[in-house]
Amino acid sequence: MRQEFKTFKREGVTPNRCYYIPFAENDTVKYKYGIIDRRSSSRFLSLDGEWKIRQYDDVNDVDIKKEPENVIPVPSCVQMHGYDHLQYTNYRYPFPVLLPDFAGENPCWHYRKIVNIQKNSGEKYYLNFEGVDSFFYLYVNGVEKGYSQISHATSEFDITDLLVDGENVIDVVVLKWCMASYLEDQDKLRFSGIFRSVYILIRPEKHLTDYRVKTDFSGSDGVLTFENLSKVDLLIKINGKKAFCKAKKSVILTVKNVKKWTAEQPFLYTMEILANGEKIIEKVGFRTVTIDKEVFKINGEPVKLKGVNRHEFHPETGATVTLKNTYDDLKLMKSLNVNAVRTSHYPDIPEFYDLCDKMGIFVMDEADFESHGACSRLGGYDLIVQEDFVNNDFFIDSIYDRHATMLERDKNRPCVIIWSLGNESSYGKAFRKGAKYIRSHDTRPVHYEGIFKEDMKYDSRYVDMVSRMYPNPEHIKKMYLDNPKETRPFVWCEYTHAMGNSSGDISEYWQTIYNTPQCMGAFVWEWADHGVKGKRGFLYGGDFGETEHDGNFCIDGLVTPDRKLKSSALEMKAVYGGKLYSEVKDIPIPEIKSYCKKVDFKVNEKTGEIVSITRDGEEILRSPVKLNVLRFIDNDMFLQREYNDKYALKKLKPIILESNKTENGYKFKGALCAPCIEPIVCFNLEYALNGNALTICVDYKINHFVKHLPRFGFEFAIDKKYSDFSFVGFGKGESYADKHVYCDYGLYQSNAKDNYCNEYIRPQESGSHFASKYLGIDNLFSVTASSPFSFSVNPYTTKQLMDAKHDFELPKNDFVNVCLDLAMRGVGSYSCGPELPARYEIPLEGKNVFTITF
Repeated sequence: MRQEFKTFKREGVTPNRCYYIPFAENDTVKYKYGIIDRRSSSRFLSLDGEWKIRQYDDVNDVDIKKEPENVIPVPSCVQMHGYDHLQYTNYRYPFPVLLPDFAGENPCWHYRKIVNIQKNSGEKYYLNFEGVDSFFYLYVNGVEKGYSQISHATSEFDITDLLVDGENVIDVVVLKWCMASYLEDQDKLRFSGIFRSVYILIRPEKHLTDYRVKTDFSGSDGVLTFENLSKVDLLIKINGKKAFCKAKKSVILTVKNVKKWTAEQPFLYTMEILANGEKIIEKVGFRTVTIDKEVFKINGEPVKLKGVNRHEFHPETGATVTLKNTYDDLKLMKSLNVNAVRTSHYPDIPEFYDLCDKMGIFVMDEADFESHGACSRLGGYDLIVQEDFVNNDFFIDSIYDRHATMLERDKNRPCVIIWSLGNESSYGKAFRKGAKYIRSHDTRPVHYEGIFKEDMKYDSRYVDMVSRMYPNPEHIKKMYLDNPKETRPFVWCEYTHAMGNSSGDISEYWQTIYNTPQCMGAFVWEWADHGVKGKRGFLYGGDFGETEHDGNFCIDGLVTPDRKLKSSALEMKAVYGGKLYSEVKDIPIPEIKSYCKKVDFKVNEKTGEIVSITRDGEEILRSPVKLNVLRFIDNDMFLQREYNDKYALKKLKPIILESNKTENGYKFKGALCAPCIEPIVCFNLEYALNGNALTICVDYKINHFVKHLPRFGFEFAIDKKYSDFSFVGFGKGESYADKHVYCDYGLYQSNAKDNYCNEYIRPQESGSHFASKYLGIDNLFSVTASSPFSFSVNPYTTKQLMDAKHDFELPKNDFVNVCLDLAMRGVGSYSCGPELPARYEIPLEGKNVFTITF
């Protein structure tokens, strides 16, 4: 194997610099989605489009003289075009862990592009790759130029001396895995290839290379410091002023009565930078980022970061996202009151930052570094072994390089307000080196969550804020906010894990954040589901024939892969908009109507279940009215062993201990039992028919050893023609004990199809309405109760929702399913968050009286 592949080095690349696209001085600069359209530059030659490609099993088999026989679009991920295979793992390395080596199956791809260039003397040609996963060699006209291996960094090569006038052959050999893969173990589907844009910049022989823009305030005026980091003199123009700046020097300009850049009013000044026939358009936002004691401030004012974590992902193109995809995401975020994005866990495409500047979104810019898989390399989960990376000289320079490339590329973006050193990689010398570099080149605060594991956790020399993932507000208050040793601001870099029916806890976090100056905000994990579009629907881990995977843990977003909103997104929108509570209101219920002359019902006296209800001779039920304690949501995933083994909930059957027939009904005393264990719930049931009204009186008591019963109530089915309903409760969307802030209490109309949230790729409990006092099934019956209840009217049974692994596996039923619950536990975010607070568990005992009027 080639020896350079066993290192972390990058060879042949130009020095790190800020992102910009040079224009010729007489070019007309065009805009797209409000930002500069770089394709309007005559000095920008895009190589995006059709490339030749050939797959090899091993890099040693590659013959770059051999013409690749297939074609593929660039940018793209090879797995989305029939090569290799898709695979999702969370933190486990999807290859053998053989540190300090890499070995095993490692396919690679030979790309080729023929480029016609009219080569002019006195010009330089720079070939830019904005993202290649994971390692690639570059050849120009058969000559090796270099190689690179930071997947989410721009790799720029000066190829001037290798080009000829006319046809030029660009060959790129991309490896799936490399040594750097140990440092890029982010929780995502694993993609390979040239997945971001490729282009050539045509520049004067002597040209501007790099610069730094800093802003500050002096009273009402803006102070701009421009540092020329290049070897050429240049001229800058901004707001009617201009100044010459010599090579390697700085100039300061003042903008009177400056308009500040904020997320709410992201005002940008246009600056022109002119040098040797080139112009660069730089958008300048005047803003400062400071920490005043324990308070995080923008422009001297306290700010709360209402954030989301965002991977770059699209269901049809994988890790390749377009400018439009990015704009659409940010526009949708703004509509949901989001003002901040953490680029989890790598820098995004350069245009993302231009859009955030324009649209007003704060960015926590995160380095392309995560070594989470080291936790499991010994077959268990041990965070300590991660220190082998960050304290080992073999890795340190590569980790540090990731910090430097991030900062240097994005240093001029006003939207970037925090630098993040990486994710879930322990803490040690590599982080200290990276933090020192950032501090020596920039004044914006530094973030890294993993430092909390260190004895030096109160040391602010390296990080400027305290960060944690998922602890509940009570824990954070005790450990940090009330701790006199901790004088830095606090941020939840991840919280309210938005997997499936989730985010039941979001308002409680923000009650603390809004009321505590030291809390600077929080970032939801995460923005969008990572579901790959298949022929029948969206797919996730295990759907691609892979043996090692982490299932649907990648289906954990506020929005679906195609960006449809879930109730968690609406709950977040309400809370980020400042609404923290939604109260029960005094809403009158509709007049109770009778739809028939005669009602009869029959009961199975061995089970206590109602097996028949007739209305003027018409059978109402499509399945018996039976007691139900089951549900499935992703946030109950860690309770499944308890549910299935300890409580055997799926095996429960009603056992009737006493049965009495009354004048107009029945009385039962019973328990829900499974073989080999004590009863889970004891209950009393009483049915009474008075005219057209069937009264169901039920009380229950949960056995002492049962800690987390999903729900307690009734379930039955009725004909599909009765799918329209109205209700008084929290709506219009689904609501639960801990998730109803986005809802209002009122009278609503709906139907079974619309009531179920079809946005859950992995089917689960959906469509319940908390604290209801009235349900009316149109033209069939109405339900009232002595106490508020929860209910749902859905197209699927609880069992069907539990059994199906994908939404497209759900059957088309000829009935609708009704659940009437005395209580249901909250949804929480326990799939990767704290346990559900005890106050949202269902009461250990309870009673309600339902009146069903036909």
